[in-house]
Amino acid sequence: MEQLTAHDPRRIGQFEVLGRLGAGGMGLVYLARSAAGRRVAIKTVRAELAEDQLFRVRFSREIAAAKKVSGFYTAAVVDADADAPVPWLATAYVPAPSLEDLVTECGPLPVDAVRWITAGIAEALQSIHQVGLVHRDLKPSNVLVTEDGPRVIDFGIAAGVSHTRLTMTNVAVGTPAYMSPEQARDSRGVTAASDVFSLGSLVVFAATGHAPYHGANPVETVFQLLRSETDLSGLPEELDAVVKGLMRPAPEKRTDLASLQSDLAPHLFARVDEGDDDAVQWLPEVALDLIERRRHRRSARIAAQPSVAAPVPSPASPVPPARTGAPAVTRDPSTAPSLRPAPAGPPGRPGRAAPDEPVRLPGVSVPITPGPYAAPAIPPPPAPEPVNEFLAQGARAEAGPAPAALAVPSAAPAVPPPSAAREVARPYSPSAASAAATGRGAHRGAPARESGGGDGGGEAGTTSGRWRPWRFRMSNDIWTRPVVWEGTLFVNSFEVHALEIATGRRRFKTRDVAWAMAVADGRVHAADGPSLYTVAATDGGETWRTGLNGWVYSIDAGGGAVCVGSRGGGVQVRSAIDGSEMWRADDAQQEYENPHSGPCVVGESVYYRGSGQLHAIDLTTGRRRWSRRVGEDVPSRPVLAGGVLYVTAGNQVLALDEESGAERWRAEGQVVLFTPPALDEAGGLYTADYLGTVSALDAATGELRWRARTGGARQGADPAVVAGGAVLVASGAVLYAFGAEDGRERWRYSARGEISGAPAAADGLVHVGSRDHSLHTLDLATGRPRWKLDTGGEVSGSPLVSGGRVFACSKDRCVYALDAAKGTAR
Repeated sequence: MEQLTAHDPRRIGQFEVLGRLGAGGMGLVYLARSAAGRRVAIKTVRAELAEDQLFRVRFSREIAAAKKVSGFYTAAVVDADADAPVPWLATAYVPAPSLEDLVTECGPLPVDAVRWITAGIAEALQSIHQVGLVHRDLKPSNVLVTEDGPRVIDFGIAAGVSHTRLTMTNVAVGTPAYMSPEQARDSRGVTAASDVFSLGSLVVFAATGHAPYHGANPVETVFQLLRSETDLSGLPEELDAVVKGLMRPAPEKRTDLASLQSDLAPHLFARVDEGDDDAVQWLPEVALDLIERRRHRRSARIAAQPSVAAPVPSPASPVPPARTGAPAVTRDPSTAPSLRPAPAGPPGRPGRAAPDEPVRLPGVSVPITPGPYAAPAIPPPPAPEPVNEFLAQGARAEAGPAPAALAVPSAAPAVPPPSAAREVARPYSPSAASAAATGRGAHRGAPARESGGGDGGGEAGTTSGRWRPWRFRMSNDIWTRPVVWEGTLFVNSFEVHALEIATGRRRFKTRDVAWAMAVADGRVHAADGPSLYTVAATDGGETWRTGLNGWVYSIDAGGGAVCVGSRGGGVQVRSAIDGSEMWRADDAQQEYENPHSGPCVVGESVYYRGSGQLHAIDLTTGRRRWSRRVGEDVPSRPVLAGGVLYVTAGNQVLALDEESGAERWRAEGQVVLFTPPALDEAGGLYTADYLGTVSALDAATGELRWRARTGGARQGADPAVVAGGAVLVASGAVLYAFGAEDGRERWRYSARGEISGAPAAADGLVHVGSRDHSLHTLDLATGRPRWKLDTGGEVSGSPLVSGGRVFACSKDRCVYALDAAKGTAR
């Protein structure tokens, strides 16, 4: 649970707000309690929807229907107000992990456990469908798992959105990885059969640990869904018939819920002992432990909230002791300083690092040297030391015995005297335990700033003066690729976090959510939806804030201006200095509305698409320079080079004059191109379509130089990367390198899972993430692997290389900072 900010309400209706539980597509979710002490989860509706009267009417109807839903496996609707300035819906609060958390932390569930959860969800859906509702957003995070069965939440609210003006811009309501094909085409006319398809997707996730559709971005995921390219790898044979029956493309042919329950009943009843059918019968011990910890942890947090501010100890007062737990381990106890205890974890599992803390990584990346055409052979890992989370997550020691364990920060650090500066970066030294206790401090209503020794100007936080790899764990998922500016790494994880590259220490984080982010000229621009705000990149101090008429989905900045795209075709350009409006437009309606397709600043102009046309507008004056019909709207950014603008539109590549928009040449590809072209200094232009075909054109004439195919359908929306005379493109689990001059294949490298994002190349090395939970680094000339780092989750998005360091984000909610040439080795 997050603390309330200055902008959060303290009361909603009759309920006292206690804290933030998170955020979703509808808006923020709060934990609150009634006058009688009953806890509820309140979902508020974002301002964009609240302004839509049609939404309010439908929302009111759906609330009335949702209150009629009764059933053991649903979270009851307690109260709601569709007429409030900010509409809200309160449901019974269930202190339990979601199915997403359960599978992510404990791994895929056994077959019988999947059947047990599936039967409970099916019964919940029957209760929902009986009152005329369709869930429309059934996904792992909307299913809570308690000791006596699953609970389906967030029903009855998604329906109101699917009939609002949002669908006029083809914004699908739901989560692409779990929605039905008919919902992806038009969410307004879906029936109960759509929830049945989503239930099949949940079965796949629970049994395998991955979604049936998992593209690199929502567009790619929808492509896979509409083409029925379902990933059932790892699905147990016993569940194959269940999944295929639920996920038939034709809605009318899917297994109905009553038949599903009849099929599951014999398997469930056979294992029930004396009528006891709770989780003890079905879930593994590690999952039961997580459920127990989640219930008690959240209860403890609420009970521990003081009614008045706690007194601050004076310098003469004794310092309260830190929480007890498993002590940190060092090789030489006689020389080790006093370390904070590591948090206790479930039986058989290592302690988990506290969120929002930097953790120094020991030298555990693996130098590997197999041939370039095979997945690298990885030796079995040494036994991990229980307090070193990084080793326990599967990283391998480079040589010799495992290095000394690293103290992991606990949730409640020891409180230092007020006069003492707190260190927040902890280096790792294999010869002696040199880690120091860390602490965090934040002032309510202001950006959360980290205090401590070291300013980030030098190699602070290390004992030897050398930079060392680190990892920073976030409290939430990481949304976008990191951005580097002046020694600081900016990451969007619910809020914008500024991490000091030299030490891994967090300098600050924004006090508000940031759905979109851009960094330029020493400023961080972000939007929480209907509001745009700017903070200083050095300390997070807010410089200006303004409300916008619409929901922001993209931000770009440059030339002293910030350019935003808002739902429904809006474009606004404001001064980056004070936020004053420079100009606006409302003709940017397009089929795709995502950060890749939004208005962008290129050179001295703003380019945006609308109704099949590309518009070029002067950045500072708003004067229309030219508009040109280019055909289909596609989510790709124009590329400017030498006075020529290169644009992809449908299956075509166009070269347009920057000043007049006149067409210089046009070349046609085989299928639709969803990525911008890549250019090199030799006058080559390269495109990669989503089927895996790479085309090389002459940038001056558009003449086709060569065309090469990868081994299979690429199904990606990431551009080709040109570096060192090679064109790099990923297709499935394989990274290909083609010669830029002749298109001949130079090498290929196979990972153990699908490549995620585009590769990053610099200094003769190629870095690429994979869904095998690894970051791979290869030699650019030969494709031979140099080192590999295993993380605690799928590497998401593209790595970033800067200053001899590579930064990667993982679905374990961590940012990794590594030496580009050596990984974590020193």
